[in-house]
Amino acid sequence: VGTDCAIGKMSTGLELADAAKARGRQSVFVATGQTGIAITGWGIAVDHVIADYIAGAAERLIDEGATRGDLLFLEGQGSLIHPGYSGVTQGLLHGAQPDVLVLQHLAGQTVNDDYRSRPIPPLPEVVHLYEQSSAAVRPARVAAIALNTKLLDDAGAQRAIEETEALTGLVTDDVVRNGPDRLMDAVLAAVDALG
Repeated sequence: VGTDCAIGKMSTGLELADAAKARGRQSVFVATGQTGIAITGWGIAVDHVIADYIAGAAERLIDEGATRGDLLFLEGQGSLIHPGYSGVTQGLLHGAQPDVLVLQHLAGQTVNDDYRSRPIPPLPEVVHLYEQSSAAVRPARVAAIALNTKLLDDAGAQRAIEETEALTGLVTDDVVRNGPDRLMDAVLAAVDALG
């Protein structure tokens, strides 16, 4: 899940799925967009699904993914706080009924990229929003923050990671800059805690 569109949700999902495989887990990246489908060879492009059926499409993807592995990373789309794409995000969230969420955020971004008058709430509020929204069908907690630090130098990126971790109390890292291990540890710990 994320705070906006086009901030790295797919890249983080792919990195986490690969990291899980490297640890011997049967992980699967579940594609919900055209690029993800081009990479994996399967999935459903949810932007071509009638809104009433997005949750059902997500459920179908999870069912099919479960035949391919036991640790699924569903590609997020849009954001609950994006006026144009929140419906897609909500449909995926309810249809997938996730166990654990990873929240993606672009470091330093304070407004929605497409709706510049729409501020992004503080990350603890966004975490709460996603957990409350998920709870309508199945409780899921945000296990980690995937921070996209592409606009920062190395020192600025490290500061942003540390500040976000202190603000949210959640493991935070940039999987592209630093690798997925810290986030993978947090995700697996959250999954394993479910029993």
